[in-house]
Amino acid sequence: MSSNEFGGRLVREGVDVLALPAGTGRSEFALSKLAELRKLPSRIVRDGEIDHWRIDGVIKQDRQLYLHGPFLEGIFLEEAIGKTFSAALPYLSRLVRAVLALRRRGEELEFIQTDSVYFLEDGGVLFLPPALMKELRTMHPEPYRLRVFEAINHPDYEDGEKALSFSLASLLYRIILGRYPFEAQSEEEVHNLIRQARLLPMSLTEPGFREDLSRQILAGLGRGEASAPTLEQWQQILADCKAEGLYRDISEQEREQVRRKAELEQQKISKFYRRKVFWQKHWKTVGIVAIAVIVVGALAGSMLKNILAPRTTRGFAPSLVVETYYRSMNGLDHTVMEDCVVDGAGKQTIREITNIYVLSRVSMGYEGRSHIIPADKWDAEGRPELVPPETVYGVTDLEISQQSAEPEPVFLASYTKWFPNPPENPEEDMSEAQGPGYVSMEISERVYLRLERKDWVIYRFEPL
Repeated sequence: MSSNEFGGRLVREGVDVLALPAGTGRSEFALSKLAELRKLPSRIVRDGEIDHWRIDGVIKQDRQLYLHGPFLEGIFLEEAIGKTFSAALPYLSRLVRAVLALRRRGEELEFIQTDSVYFLEDGGVLFLPPALMKELRTMHPEPYRLRVFEAINHPDYEDGEKALSFSLASLLYRIILGRYPFEAQSEEEVHNLIRQARLLPMSLTEPGFREDLSRQILAGLGRGEASAPTLEQWQQILADCKAEGLYRDISEQEREQVRRKAELEQQKISKFYRRKVFWQKHWKTVGIVAIAVIVVGALAGSMLKNILAPRTTRGFAPSLVVETYYRSMNGLDHTVMEDCVVDGAGKQTIREITNIYVLSRVSMGYEGRSHIIPADKWDAEGRPELVPPETVYGVTDLEISQQSAEPEPVFLASYTKWFPNPPENPEEDMSEAQGPGYVSMEISERVYLRLERKDWVIYRFEPL
């Protein structure tokens, strides 16, 4: 294998092929999951036209599985962004032009992943199938996923212009500074940072950095007052980077003033994250963590009892299990939700609700009441205006329809999910924040159930 861990040239029976790593799991298991996905055609954008490249098969070498197809000379986006700024910028411009060419042909790019974009030596850009790359991503360890996907994709943005703008802003930030704007050791931590952390503008972290470019990058990352740049605007932004450079000339005195201001702003950010802001999970203070541990410890006995006891959903019909799972979100009843699922289904949601429940108990201990209002109760009362730090969590407008009957029931669930939205300004206390302290998201997903012993349980959620 030449190139790197993200893919490249591999010699198979004396012939060069372009190979994609597919993890080190058992061949039979991996092949069963990839059998259909590997048939999907890849798209090559060249001179505004779209061609296709297909995977020929799977080989195993040194315990590593590889998907392979006809060899194409080039480099992956992951390698391109590791080059110097002047060398990497043309690749990012090629990427934007290729995505725009896809759009003109009525096709959209679902997401950007640094091991799924391959720049051909002849000027074309190869986009590997999104469904395939999404599956391959699950076959790699977490550090790999953090590097190629999580750091450049917003966890809450659906496919579209805003999601692509976030990815392009993250990539440009990486090319300029050598690091991504949001980096951490786990996917959950990265998601928390992307959603909640305030980001210093590059005009402060880099004295003399162009303020207009700094604002554009912040807008792409969902910070600042401006809307995220469109793809056409990104094309112009990158052209301006090449023509005008990144920095302006400033005096040493102004440079020192910028450094001092950056230090002060960073101190404010650190101070803010030390405050007792109940819904910021990643930046909890030592005191809140200690209290949370005590609360969790008190729950351990009851949790063990629940594990040994029959499920609370014993005797429930499949439709009632699905409805109970979603209704329990309003009461932060993670134990009932856990009784509704198996095989890790809904794990991230249950973990989120468990954390919010703990923080709710903490606020009860401090102030005698919780600031988390159940969404169904708030909706039934006409959605009255809330005064920070009051916020909303749960689901409204729940609709459940059956798509398949027993013995393998499948349901379609659609609903509005409400959750806390902390202030962007770190100097604001929640009681002083402007605007609502919550946001909402429309969600549709397919729910799969099976009979386990005597209980119907959810074993899979499929986001739509």
